[in-house]
Amino acid sequence: MYVVKNSPRALIVALTPLATVHAVLVAMVLLKTQTTPVLLALPSPDRVFAIYSAQLAIDGALLFIGHLLLRDCALSGRFAYALMGGVMAASSYAIAVRNGLLIAPPDPGSEITAGIMPAFAGMMAGFLYGQFAGLTPAARWPKFSAEALNASRTFDGPIRVRTSLAAVAIAAVIPASLTAILSFTFFSLLLPPDFAPEPGASSILLAALPAQIFITALVATIVPSAILVVCTHHVARAFHRSRGFEYAAFGGLMAALCSAIIAPFTPFSSITFLLGMAIVYGAIMGALYRRFAGIEPVPLPEPVLVTDENTLVPADHSSRRGHGVLFTE
Repeated sequence: MYVVKNSPRALIVALTPLATVHAVLVAMVLLKTQTTPVLLALPSPDRVFAIYSAQLAIDGALLFIGHLLLRDCALSGRFAYALMGGVMAASSYAIAVRNGLLIAPPDPGSEITAGIMPAFAGMMAGFLYGQFAGLTPAARWPKFSAEALNASRTFDGPIRVRTSLAAVAIAAVIPASLTAILSFTFFSLLLPPDFAPEPGASSILLAALPAQIFITALVATIVPSAILVVCTHHVARAFHRSRGFEYAAFGGLMAALCSAIIAPFTPFSSITFLLGMAIVYGAIMGALYRRFAGIEPVPLPEPVLVTDENTLVPADHSSRRGHGVLFTE
C-alpha cells in the first residue's frame, strides 16, 4: 500500500489555483471602490496584502492537514485528494467569513455561492498536490517497505491514457487564464500613466479588468473547453496515441476545426488570428490533459456468455466461409 509523500514543492504548486482565485476575488472586491456610488472604502495596501496572505496561509495549512489525514488513512487516490482539497478550501472560506478575514463580507444571501470558486480551486489544489508529490510505501505495512521494492516490477502490456475529470477541469480553465493574462498585458500597455482619477485607482482598474475578463471567460468557455478536451482525448485514444506532443497536436487540430466552423458567427474579422489563437489554446489544453491524466493498462474484454459450446467457432474457421457437408446413407 502506498501513501502520498510530504512535499513542500508540491504544496507550493497546489496553492497556485487558490492564489489565483483569491487574487481575482480581491480584485473584484476592490473594484467596488471605483463604482458610483462607492460601495466600499478603499483599504490600505498593507491590509489587502495581510488579508490575502492570511487566506492563502489558512488554505495551505488546511490542505497539508488534509494530506496528513489521508496519509494516516492510507488513501492516495486522486479522487480522494481532489475531494479533500475541496472540503479544506470550503472550510478555509467558512473560517474567513466567520472571523472577518475578508476585505468585504459577501452580499446577504450569497454566502454559500461565493464559496463555489474557492471550493473548485481547492479541488484542483488537492489533485495537483497528489499529482506532484508522488507516492511512497506506507511504513505501517512491512511488506511494502523500501527493501521489498528493490526488485522493481515492469509492465510491457498495452496502455492508454486515462479518462480523468480532474485533468479535464484543469485543461478547461486554460482559455480563461490565457485570456486574462493577454488582456492584462494589452491593457497595461495601452493604459496611460495619468489615467487614474484618484491615487491608486489606475492600479485597481488594471487588476480588476483582467479579473472580470477571467470570470466572464471562465463562465463562457468552461463547458465548451471541457467538451473540446474530452473530444481530443477520445480522438487521440482512437488513433492509439498517448504521448504529450501527440495530444498537443490533436488538441490544436480539434480547436482549429471548431474555430473554422464557428468563425462566421464570431465578431473576429481576421480568421487567421482566430485560428492561431485556437491552435495555441487547443495545443496547451491537450498537452496539459495528457500531463495530468496519466496512463492505465488497456482493460481486458468482458467474458462471452454462451449457452451452447458449439457456438464458440473462431473467426477464421472454415464453417464461417462455407457450409459443412454431412454424408448420409
